[in-house]
Amino acid sequence: MRYQDHVVRSTQKALEDICRSAQTVPLDKADWAPMGKARSALSQMQEIATAGKWFLPIVRDRTIPEFDEHAAREAARLRQSFDTIDKCVEAAREHTSELLQAVANFPDDSLEDEIQLPFGGGMIMTMAEVLSLHWWNLTYHLGQINQIQLMLGDAEMH
Repeated sequence: MRYQDHVVRSTQKALEDICRSAQTVPLDKADWAPMGKARSALSQMQEIATAGKWFLPIVRDRTIPEFDEHAAREAARLRQSFDTIDKCVEAAREHTSELLQAVANFPDDSLEDEIQLPFGGGMIMTMAEVLSLHWWNLTYHLGQINQIQLMLGDAEMH
């Protein structure tokens, strides 16, 4: 199995896991923020709804989307347009599908190429690492949403 195929399969599974889990959060608790400061399930899913679209030009074109104040405001505005978990799930599936097409088509001989990302003051990653960033982000937020479910008294594994 090619590395890219593994990333596609793992990311698809993680997406379905987080969508299923988020959709079990009670509607009236979707925007509940634990301790008033942690991110709600809806907030996390709003990020998931747009993350695939943000990672796409990095994978497809090896270009970094704008990461300035204007871009941050525009990203926040877009995220707010997904005002329900179901809308987030629909957008996440669409944008992740587009991203995973680019991942599946990524050339083997470019996996070790390096790119500098704007996170943490600028981190350098190989493209192999970049291909799995969306998977990592999905699993990271899945754990947070599962913790919210536990705090709400739902101990069932969804």
